[in-house]
Amino acid sequence: MRTRLLALFALSALTIGGILAVDRASIAQSPPAAATPDATPSTTAAPASSPPAAAAPVTAAPTTAPAAPVVSTPPAQPPAPIVTAPPAPTPAPVVTAPAATTPAPVVATPAPLPQQKPAVSEAKKDATEPAKILFSEKKLPSVGKPLAIGYYPRGCLQGAEALPVTGKTWQVMRPSRNRNWGHPELVKFLERFAPLAAKATGWHGILVGDMAQPRGGPLPFGHMSHQIGLDVDVWLTPMPAHVLSKEKRETMGPLNLVAPDWKHINPKTWTTADIAFIRTAAEQPEVERVLVNAAIKKEMCELQGDKHPAWMDKVRPWYGHNDHMHIRLKCPADSPHCRHQPPVPDSAACGKPLDYWFSDRVLHPKPKKGGKPPKQIMLADLPTACKTVLNAPAKTISAGVH
Repeated sequence: MRTRLLALFALSALTIGGILAVDRASIAQSPPAAATPDATPSTTAAPASSPPAAAAPVTAAPTTAPAAPVVSTPPAQPPAPIVTAPPAPTPAPVVTAPAATTPAPVVATPAPLPQQKPAVSEAKKDATEPAKILFSEKKLPSVGKPLAIGYYPRGCLQGAEALPVTGKTWQVMRPSRNRNWGHPELVKFLERFAPLAAKATGWHGILVGDMAQPRGGPLPFGHMSHQIGLDVDVWLTPMPAHVLSKEKRETMGPLNLVAPDWKHINPKTWTTADIAFIRTAAEQPEVERVLVNAAIKKEMCELQGDKHPAWMDKVRPWYGHNDHMHIRLKCPADSPHCRHQPPVPDSAACGKPLDYWFSDRVLHPKPKKGGKPPKQIMLADLPTACKTVLNAPAKTISAGVH
């Protein structure tokens, strides 16, 4: 394009130059102007005799206009080849799905929270909560020297030890209750008593029920005693030859050795091994009491006849205890705050003393109508040292006790 513009510009310049040249030639070849009357006549005169011949008019030949110069136009450059790009493929039509309607955000209205109860100070809690709740919340024993504090049905336990749930000649039942704790003297007794009982009865071992909570104290259910770490329930059921599963220990029940009338033993479950079992427990010098059902005590009295060995005085009738015996130890020498139980009377409690236990008042008590519920034992009702035991740091225990 630029080349063509330059050629046109050159051609225009040459054309203008040619026109100017023609004008100049025309001016040069124009005829001279005519002589004026005052001009000097010619020196050669024509003869007088003949009139002078008229001069032939001079006709000026028309001036030929010079040819316009030929401007050679440079050959035009061949146009650059036009490279035509192949047409782009037509893209597939884009189908745009309509934008999904964004749902309005769901604003969940939070449920109103229950009004938070004001924090209860330890002192106020100790004063308002029953002692059985306070002590059952403690899952580990307290630090400190082992001490049985108070009386069997009203006290606590410092520095308790746990009986391992499984031994060679014993297994702990209902371990989920966390009641396999006691004063070290009770733990030592059971470890020594279990193989003696297995030998006396021909059983594989014994099944141990409730002892005490980690810090003793009142229990939420099941017992009024078992508070100072010196009481233990032992089932009147032989230990099986295999180790019971956790589930079995929670669901398996003990044998009932008493007949449905509650006045006699059940001959289907009672054996002479049961007598040897109870006797072995009562013969141990550290044992204070062995509590059994009155029907069991009656059967043992009848088997002994008129002569009763001294150990029979320790075997005392008590409510329930038809499927286990309750063994209670004497206060240890290292527990000055442990209150001793009065000695048993000089009687085997056979014969007439047993009549009370078979009366309608005991066997068929009338339900009480109305009346106030029994008074709860509070922390203030226990020995003063029990508050220290309750609030003391926890003792570190070894693995394998649960």
